[in-house]
Amino acid sequence: MTAVWNKIEELAHYIESQFKKTGTPQTTNIDHYAWYNALYTSSKYRRAHLEIVDNRESHGIYILHCTIFPHFNDPSPIWGFDAVCGKNKITGAFHDFSSAGDSQHELIKWFGKQTEPLTWNKPRDLPDWARRIFSPHMVAAGNVQEGQELDDLCNLAKTSLDHYLESVGDTQESLSDYHMAQNRYCYWQKQNPHVVKSMVAMGVEEAIIEQFVDEVLFPEAT
Repeated sequence: MTAVWNKIEELAHYIESQFKKTGTPQTTNIDHYAWYNALYTSSKYRRAHLEIVDNRESHGIYILHCTIFPHFNDPSPIWGFDAVCGKNKITGAFHDFSSAGDSQHELIKWFGKQTEPLTWNKPRDLPDWARRIFSPHMVAAGNVQEGQELDDLCNLAKTSLDHYLESVGDTQESLSDYHMAQNRYCYWQKQNPHVVKSMVAMGVEEAIIEQFVDEVLFPEAT
């Protein structure tokens, strides 16, 4: 194991431990995939999904993906974190509080204050689909290696997760419905071609990963 892999694996364990403390596990649509998935729900959030693709031995790669969706009557943002990790560096790290009903939500403003003092050696340019849904405060970094930058990323993820889980649900409104805003986020996320391509390159059938993206990763509500 390497320092990068160890740090992100530890972060994955931390994320799921927080889900276990705050939510109830769900098993719908996740049991038949060959990589790890966990779903949780609670009175404060609608859907928390953790995905781990651990292909370190076969392909030298470890992928951590996580999202938390608020309930449909809550304009809180969507919490999202992704890290694609090679042996000695994270080739892509992405973290955001993405608007799902209120682009001026206090949680988004809080996230902006947390990210403002941080700098990244290799910021990643965002494609058009991503610019449509992510906040101006989004962390998008490449070539994150062992050291201060990796520590900053992991500490930010833990701090933001704790604050989000403490605060999400506080702005639920009995007569509001933000499911179309959440669907919009899911729609544009599914325009990212790299998720399917990367999993196919690791031996997953294209039809299987496409189903996974549509039904588990970013399901749209009717």
